[in-house]
Amino acid sequence: MTQPTRVTYRTWAGISIRGDIPWDPHTIKKENHLDKACWLTSAVEVGAKFGTVQSYDGAGISCGIDQKIALFPKTMLQGELWKFLLKIEEGIPASNPNLKAVLDGLDKAGWYLDTKGVLRQKSNGAPVNGQQLRAEFSPPNGVVPASGPDFDKAVHWAQTMSRLMSDPVTFNIQTRQTKNDLLTSQKDLESQVYSRYCHIVDASAAVLGTNITPELDLAMCVYHSFSVNAPGKARTVLQEVLNQGHGVLDFSKALVKALGTNTYANWKERYTRTRANIISSGLFDAAVITNITPANL
Repeated sequence: MTQPTRVTYRTWAGISIRGDIPWDPHTIKKENHLDKACWLTSAVEVGAKFGTVQSYDGAGISCGIDQKIALFPKTMLQGELWKFLLKIEEGIPASNPNLKAVLDGLDKAGWYLDTKGVLRQKSNGAPVNGQQLRAEFSPPNGVVPASGPDFDKAVHWAQTMSRLMSDPVTFNIQTRQTKNDLLTSQKDLESQVYSRYCHIVDASAAVLGTNITPELDLAMCVYHSFSVNAPGKARTVLQEVLNQGHGVLDFSKALVKALGTNTYANWKERYTRTRANIISSGLFDAAVITNITPANL
């Protein structure tokens, strides 16, 4: 585990711990489209390393290879982290010390994880709200000070979560849940792409060399790696490009260009990072990289 550091982001501040256990792309079969999409997503989000945790962007705390959040800053509702934690709890022994440390911490806060992955108050069963989550994981209110009790509390939680996410017994669960989330987040629209261009139901059935072209394989991997950052925005871009009625090659090029040149947040910089990971992974053909993800869009 790397040393925790305090990071400021816009009006927020919190703790960052960078994971240091790599997910080797050479363990992935090049023909498995969804596996590649999952790896690229993790590479852009956390450098394809297990154990990264951060609490500096107003989302309470984020964990996992695709950074599942404790709360949605705009709505202050619980994020997907808690359903993810339930999957870990169901998938590894209850005696696991890293899992026990997390659950004990939640218990100390007066909370419990119910059977559907909702974090609830022990006192009355009500869902824990966003303000309470921020106060626990990034105190006092999403702006962790540089020192003092609130800083120590935020560091403790980040280290506790990082130890669980760095535990090899969770790795298969982390990758499986990331792939599942990629499949289900915007499945209704994404399935239209795979149906139109591959004649398959969704990304889980996409096999390079069998039913998906190398160009679409790469373009949709790029799309998935963007979609975790802003699902609604990525959906809008995908819908607009799909409505243009391109053939598969032109669609692939247009989708990547629409994502990589979009002025939303830091997406132009995100494209640069995405492309660098595509090149270094060895999972995609060099000619396809040049054609679909050029350095200059």
